[in-house]
Amino acid sequence: MDDLVADMLHTPLFDQAEGVRWRMSDIPWERIDRAAASEPLRSLVKEIAFAELTTFSATRRFMTELADDVDFTQWISVWFYEESKHPHALLRWLHHLGVGVDDKFIIRGRATSPFMKSRMATFVTNIISEMIASAAYTRLYRESPEPVLARIGRNLAGDEARHAASFYVYAQRHLERSPDRDADRRDALKVLYLWFHSNDLVSHPVNELNGRNETRAALPGLDLAGSRDRISRVIGALIGVELDQETDLVTQLGRLGGARAQAPGDHHEAT
Repeated sequence: MDDLVADMLHTPLFDQAEGVRWRMSDIPWERIDRAAASEPLRSLVKEIAFAELTTFSATRRFMTELADDVDFTQWISVWFYEESKHPHALLRWLHHLGVGVDDKFIIRGRATSPFMKSRMATFVTNIISEMIASAAYTRLYRESPEPVLARIGRNLAGDEARHAASFYVYAQRHLERSPDRDADRRDALKVLYLWFHSNDLVSHPVNELNGRNETRAALPGLDLAGSRDRISRVIGALIGVELDQETDLVTQLGRLGGARAQAPGDHHEAT
């Protein structure tokens, strides 16, 4: 007898999320240190919240373009809920400091570009972006001069790391079932190449925010090179190729039958 609940990846991922999920009411809003929340820091948090708003449109695209994958779209409903808490928490922190936004801000932030044509590339892009977001929020947790914002950063970092792991298991399943595994492995390498060698072509909101934030004094932008080795190893484990930050990805593409590191479709993806 077919048993969808027993077979779905969503089932253990859902249980994991239920067990570790943080609550908005656990954040001590009344303890916000207004003196530690400088104007540059408030401006940065507003930009981060804006970048996080793409979850709304990304979920709609996931539900439409991957509608045939019942398991994945079930999990995306969990991802949507948890990711939607991120901009809300950040905007709520700003609210307590007298900084507000209007509905136009929310609508502009929700805009996204089309997904990549390759489903494997979509999964891998999200693995990478979630890992980078987790590293960025970990840095916010460690370096924020305002303690409540630091706590928010810790919560969000945990979510992003878990979401990266979840996208990984769906990418792994996709690869196991793929009729052309080498083509999908090439797509994974192409995405990795773009993030670390042609970064200006990646219009992902995580990447765009980091680019805008590189020269900020309040909290310097995340150094992508610092995450490159770990991300390379994760993607390498996924596709069964030993990778690190020193690996020549173009050579690896050639070994898998790829002529050059060209992006598989559009360069934008969900947060």
